[in-house]
Amino acid sequence: MPSHTEIGEFIWRIADHLRGDYEKNDNEDVILPFTLLRRLDCVLEKTRDKVREAEAQLAGKVTEDVLKKLLVNAAGVPFYNRSRYSFPELLKNPSDIKENFGAYLDGFSDNIKEILYNFSGGEEKGLAPIYETLARKNLLYLITREFASEDLDLHPDKVSNHDMGLIYEYLIRKFKEGAAAGEQYTPRDVVQLLVQLVFADVEHDLKASAGSLIGIYDPACGTGGMLTVSKDYLVDEWGLDPSNIFIHGQELREKTYAICKADALMKGDDGSRIKQGNTLSEDKLIGQHFNFMMANPEFGTDWKKIESFIRNEAERGTDGRFGAGLPDVGDASLLFLQHMISKMTPVDKGGSVIGIVFNGSPLFNGDAGSGWSDIRKWIVTNDWLDAIIALPEDMFYNTNIATYLWIVRNNKPADRRGTITLVNGNQERFRTLMRRNLGKKRVELTPATISELVGVYREGKPVPKLAQVFDLEDFGYTRVTVERPLRLRFEITDTTLAAFQQSGYFVGLVATKKVGEKAKADIAKGEEKQRALLAALEQARRLCPCLDDRVFLNAINDALPFKATGQAIAALRAAFGTVDEKAEKVLLKPLEPDFDPEIAEADPGNWYVTDSNLRDEERIPLKTDIDAYFAKEVLPYALDAWMDRSKDKVGYEISFTKYFYEYQPPRELKDILADLEALDAEAEKLQAELRA
Repeated sequence: MPSHTEIGEFIWRIADHLRGDYEKNDNEDVILPFTLLRRLDCVLEKTRDKVREAEAQLAGKVTEDVLKKLLVNAAGVPFYNRSRYSFPELLKNPSDIKENFGAYLDGFSDNIKEILYNFSGGEEKGLAPIYETLARKNLLYLITREFASEDLDLHPDKVSNHDMGLIYEYLIRKFKEGAAAGEQYTPRDVVQLLVQLVFADVEHDLKASAGSLIGIYDPACGTGGMLTVSKDYLVDEWGLDPSNIFIHGQELREKTYAICKADALMKGDDGSRIKQGNTLSEDKLIGQHFNFMMANPEFGTDWKKIESFIRNEAERGTDGRFGAGLPDVGDASLLFLQHMISKMTPVDKGGSVIGIVFNGSPLFNGDAGSGWSDIRKWIVTNDWLDAIIALPEDMFYNTNIATYLWIVRNNKPADRRGTITLVNGNQERFRTLMRRNLGKKRVELTPATISELVGVYREGKPVPKLAQVFDLEDFGYTRVTVERPLRLRFEITDTTLAAFQQSGYFVGLVATKKVGEKAKADIAKGEEKQRALLAALEQARRLCPCLDDRVFLNAINDALPFKATGQAIAALRAAFGTVDEKAEKVLLKPLEPDFDPEIAEADPGNWYVTDSNLRDEERIPLKTDIDAYFAKEVLPYALDAWMDRSKDKVGYEISFTKYFYEYQPPRELKDILADLEALDAEAEKLQAELRA
């Protein structure tokens, strides 16, 4: 029996017949719907005559709605085709194939028509594009014949629903191999690992509550791989009743949605629970909660098109889905996770487990106070984050970046509460190279690897070099702003004096909006102030270079017939002051006579001007005493520094590199020299051979 890859390759080769008549990127518009049609044709073969008999006996005797329900019963699956055609029958009249193919498509039940509409880009385009273009190019008969070939047997007893899903994903991957890195399709080995992680410690509870209804949800369901594997796992591995397991999903792309819904229908699931549309802006399962949720949202997908909607919902706070915060508009990953958390079943009704695939961005993007960090803080402090498992690189078809599986739940077992487990699966021993690369996927997870990673997660205990268990606070830190005083040296030179006379402050002394005699009076008054300032500066020149801001400004103020304003002080500092670490600290109020250095040193933030160029920030772990840290790590290197605690912000981030870093000592110098000498010898040998 051919494998799903062999069947996929057979179908892929059919696309060769389209070469020249279709652009390469348009081939999938033919191949994917025809693959579905062939599968449907095979599924309906056994009951096709029953449907036709029911149609003949009941048409006109019952309402159309009743007739449709009876035809579903006759078909034995949630869909039917009431036409008199099948793929083999369509081939009997080549000259009429266009009209007959149209009748064949029109004979499908409404749910299949809706799927086919989406294959064609939406209902507004109708069914016609599936076959009319092929007919116009004289290819309809040829393509139909190829798919009707006995070599392409897609009957359910030959190709399982699981393998059919793999065939679809194989074809989609082939068509999308040039897609952007984020548009990855989740490999089945990754899906298997994620599914087993999500169900890792609930087997006893699910078996004990046999008969209870189980809801599984994927908000970015693609072709439905996670939903399929999840249900198969519960039925095949644990023996649960499939009629008690309900899959739900939503998918943005019309074609992949069509495949997912068709797959669900062919398995006997309620296809109406699979929705099409943007999950973030148009939740079509609003108000529903689920026991288990899994997703692999595209990496780095932006949400610019729906930004106003997302921000409006975020303003609703906890009444909406995005109240914890908003990540950068260029990455919607944590929006999907917030959406899934909003659909968790309450703990008193059993709670929920979420498994989601992320790249590294959600782990550490954004500093304290950013949307990224606030979302992480919300998840961690609510004790929902259970574990993160790092995967080997080169795991996905269209990207080789590092990826992580997050397990988020509101029903942690008692012995795991207050902790988070990190599992480092990105190790060489877990990298099983594939015999043949599939796109950028060069590495796969073996059943043994999956079993080991799931076992480590289930135990929730430290394992050297593989797993670490942390308290919630271990991922939090306080971002503390460290200030240092501005120190200015004052010089009055002909150059700085000339520049000061061109400054906005000096020129502004004679500026006025008044007219007539009032304007003349204001200008005269301003000119008098200008002369007084220049005279005071000439007297202060004797003090220069002056390393004390207070001395310099008081000397000028004492020589003026008026008190220098804050605006004047700022202008004088800008014109004549130069930063000098040997100078005295600049005071916020240099002209106050009651300045007490001891009082100022006790509260420097209220007495000294800060130097923004020396401002720094320290990220201090939550478990560390901030004052002790400051005394040990900052003051020895900056005695005049102080902390502005009014600017404190708490952030959260998770760094696998930091937690699992292993120091690799550099090679011995003698070994490096030996290698260089060997290379020199080899080069000389090659040169000698060339000269010979």
